[in-house]
Amino acid sequence: MTAAYSTLALILVLGAPSCSRRNEKSPDLIEANRLHLEAMKISGQLEQQLDSLSVRAKDDLAKSQLDSLKNLIEVWEENTIEVPGFAHAHDHAHGPHSHKSAPPMTDESMLDYQRQSMEAIVELRQAIAKLNSLGK
Repeated sequence: MTAAYSTLALILVLGAPSCSRRNEKSPDLIEANRLHLEAMKISGQLEQQLDSLSVRAKDDLAKSQLDSLKNLIEVWEENTIEVPGFAHAHDHAHGPHSHKSAPPMTDESMLDYQRQSMEAIVELRQAIAKLNSLGK
């Protein structure tokens, strides 16, 4: 009986650290979440900027370009995946939308996804800046 208790105690001692590590977030996931939050902030700023530009649009071409950019931001938002294990930390000021659950992926894959998502929103920001500079 003491051998069984010794074995059980050994399993518990060795298994306890692995349980506590599950709650820790990897550096990749922490960086992925930082990128996600930054990208969401940028998208909110871009939506506000597009709303402002829409009021000042002078012709149908400019309005069409702005509408296209708004649609691209909406598509970007629809394809946004939140990093699992982090609190939901952005607002819903621009209307109702849903958040996709993250598909099963490694922490490294999640970081790569969030990097690509950030690159896409930065490209949209550049397109809006270019359009804005042409209108001045």
